[in-house]
Amino acid sequence: MASSFIGSTGSMTSGFQNVNVNFRNRNNPMFLCHCGVEASFSISWTDKNPGRKFRGCTNYKDPSRYCKFLIWLDPPLPSEDYKNLMYQMHLALVGMADGNAQLEQVNVDQNRRLMLMMKLMFIMVMLFAVMLVTETVLLVKL
Repeated sequence: MASSFIGSTGSMTSGFQNVNVNFRNRNNPMFLCHCGVEASFSISWTDKNPGRKFRGCTNYKDPSRYCKFLIWLDPPLPSEDYKNLMYQMHLALVGMADGNAQLEQVNVDQNRRLMLMMKLMFIMVMLFAVMLVTETVLLVKL
């Protein structure tokens, strides 16, 4: 990816598109899309581009301002097998995260039940103690 510095602004050529870049600093350039808005950073997790970093317009879902600006920040993956492996690993990771969230919810539900059972057990013990005291008092009076 070629870049040219003109003061603090410049242009960057990526593929066939010319991109306006404002160099805030060398490590964090600000990419401006065709709308003039700063393009946001994201990572693609599609099956065609798993794990690829890009900058894209934040207005791409707005039908009135639909902007197709997208610039890849890293090269494409070297082979279809590698893409498939990356995508499958991502799906597995997402599946594990979903499974973990479900297990955490089960844990929360079980803890609630346990606390309820402990409260009920405490109430039963207290009622039993009251019954014993009452019975003892009645026996003493006789």
